[in-house]
Amino acid sequence: MTNHLHEVLTKQAAANASPVSGKLNKGIFKAIVVTQNKAGKNFIDPTGQGRVAAYIPSLPGSSPEEPYIFKHASTGSIFSVPDKQGTTILVFFANEGSAGEGFWFATSGNVVDIVSGGVKGNPKIDGSGMGEGIFTDIPVMKDYVFEEDVETAAEEIKNSDRNKIIGDQGTFTDDLRGHTTTNPRRDAGYVKDSKQVTQHSKVMGFKTSGGSAVSIDDGSIAPDGTIHPEQIRVTTSSGAGIILDGGNDFIYVVNSSGTGWIEVGANGEVMVYGEGSISMRTEKDFNIRADKNINLEAKENIYIHSIEGNTKINSDKEIHLRSKGNQFLQSEAGMNINVGVNCVVTTGGLLHLNGPLAPESELVLVGEMEDMQDLENTKVTNTIVSGMPTHEPYIRLHANELSTSKFASDSAIESKKIWAQIESGNASKGF
Repeated sequence: MTNHLHEVLTKQAAANASPVSGKLNKGIFKAIVVTQNKAGKNFIDPTGQGRVAAYIPSLPGSSPEEPYIFKHASTGSIFSVPDKQGTTILVFFANEGSAGEGFWFATSGNVVDIVSGGVKGNPKIDGSGMGEGIFTDIPVMKDYVFEEDVETAAEEIKNSDRNKIIGDQGTFTDDLRGHTTTNPRRDAGYVKDSKQVTQHSKVMGFKTSGGSAVSIDDGSIAPDGTIHPEQIRVTTSSGAGIILDGGNDFIYVVNSSGTGWIEVGANGEVMVYGEGSISMRTEKDFNIRADKNINLEAKENIYIHSIEGNTKINSDKEIHLRSKGNQFLQSEAGMNINVGVNCVVTTGGLLHLNGPLAPESELVLVGEMEDMQDLENTKVTNTIVSGMPTHEPYIRLHANELSTSKFASDSAIESKKIWAQIESGNASKGF
């Protein structure tokens, strides 16, 4: 397996002495990214520092077969690398046009989409049910990939695979938590009475090759009165997301399957949903106060257990205990009943005192849970809880096997094929 980095840098050094070198200091050039040339050389930076291979059409002799190597001239800690063949980038040569000091600093091209999953539009009838029946007037997320897609009718653009995800999450018809209108072209395309009434774009953000995205939308009102919400969205390619909505004043967090979500609403309501268990734990006091009512309900059983202390229930007014079935009251030590006024006992049958033997109440079953104290594994014993968070590192018993995005899986498969070709000698490295 041949490493072509030295070869390319040597050729660039030789280029400094060629007539072309006098043109390298003429400013900024447009270059075309090369990830693989016809000779089978693959240009993927093995150092992961953002170097790309590209040729400059305006320079004599520059071709995709012998591209220049450009280092990444970043403007800070944000790291993004053009990884698609044919992407146009802007480059320059530092040190008075040295061929070995090439840098790329930006991509050149129209921004098609900055939203994970795509911006919403009219559905394409594809047999999936979108755009049909009860979903006839429901917009869907669209796959805008190429610049020409934005000039194509939405009904002809492929429906995004993300629609299945927001369908599973239950937000398919939700204009605030499901699909979005956030798009750089939205405000530019406003029309009223057949006349263009363009507004300045109020959208910014970025999207990775795999589909994860951060979008910031300051909101907009279209000439027809349509309101586009003010939102910041952070979304993974698999669909997990965080939405900060300023105009409607809520914060929403959801996992990709919709089996768990949290929302802080405009009126201060906090809602938590989990298809699995919800477990909370504090190593000190756990205080809950409601200025109105506390409603506690279980479809099955309710268990309360104090371990080292007492269980006390006080009321400034009345206490009512009522059951449709039998009641059991048992003490393994003494029992004291102190009545301040009258004691009235009524029974529909007989009242037995000191016999026959009363049935015993059921014990609340206890067990033990793994714990972490002072970064050492310990156990909490005599506990009734079925799940208990600990200080990190926390053993998440309900966690799925480690996984990643479909894009990452597809990329790994493609890279495996490329490296197999390199190992067999049917291809080579460009770096």
